[in-house]
Amino acid sequence: MKALCERYGVTRAGYYAWRRRETSCHDHQDERLVARIRAIFGVSEGTYGSPRIHAALVQASWPVGRKRVARLMRSLASRRDRHGSTGARRARARSSRPSRIACWTYTPRHPTRSGWAM
Repeated sequence: MKALCERYGVTRAGYYAWRRRETSCHDHQDERLVARIRAIFGVSEGTYGSPRIHAALVQASWPVGRKRVARLMRSLASRRDRHGSTGARRARARSSRPSRIACWTYTPRHPTRSGWAM
């Protein structure tokens, strides 16, 4: 414990005071909001993103900012699920199209005494 407190520049008394402290009102609101977000996301079968969920919350008289909804949704998503439904749709769309190969060439240019050489 002592090493952690020294590493983060906090006193041990401060750490234990923080640990005893109750969760804030904002955290309680976030918990209720997360439950509501999950419900809306479930009803939409996982197709709604943060803009639509924000609009649904505002329509249901939940005063909340769009960035807060986006932050809470990011905290709920695992790394693998970040691009869940749209990623799967894009993969299916790609597999049905003929493949195209794009090729770009890069020619380095460097300065010489007489000017720029290709």
